[in-house]
Amino acid sequence: MPYLHGKVILILFILLVLASAFVSNSPQRNKQLKNDFQTNLSIGFNIYNHTSDFSLVSASLEGEFESPFPSTHIILPDQSHHFEVRSSGVTSYSAYVTYNVISGTETVGDIRINMRTTPSAYFGIPVPSTIVDFIDGPIRYDNGGTYVTILDSDPIQVSQKQSR
Repeated sequence: MPYLHGKVILILFILLVLASAFVSNSPQRNKQLKNDFQTNLSIGFNIYNHTSDFSLVSASLEGEFESPFPSTHIILPDQSHHFEVRSSGVTSYSAYVTYNVISGTETVGDIRINMRTTPSAYFGIPVPSTIVDFIDGPIRYDNGGTYVTILDSDPIQVSQKQSR
């Protein structure tokens, strides 16, 4: 019987060693996992150009975009552009894009959009929001949590322009 008792103890010891190898609780490993988790979180935002004939040309991009950092771009009428902004359950992040509003070859206005992720009070889940910091020119906007739609400022003028 003592021989069997020794085998059981040896098997339990081996299982304990294997279990501890899989469930490492080292501070360095936990920190690495936390960093990997936080740096891989992002929230997508979309900018829609629903104007009749204005191009939106990015004039500046700044803030905490997810890698890779977005390049300058042009949003033609009836097209859109997608951004990824960093997010986490404990830190707020903001990223900004400023567009020049172009008609033909002339700059007729501009708009600056703030895309923000903020941790909520409930479980730290990031909440997206969009804020238009300024707008100028013959455009208006509609926005929600993860989008901004750029529109012509006066739909009546657009229909008159198209009927000519």
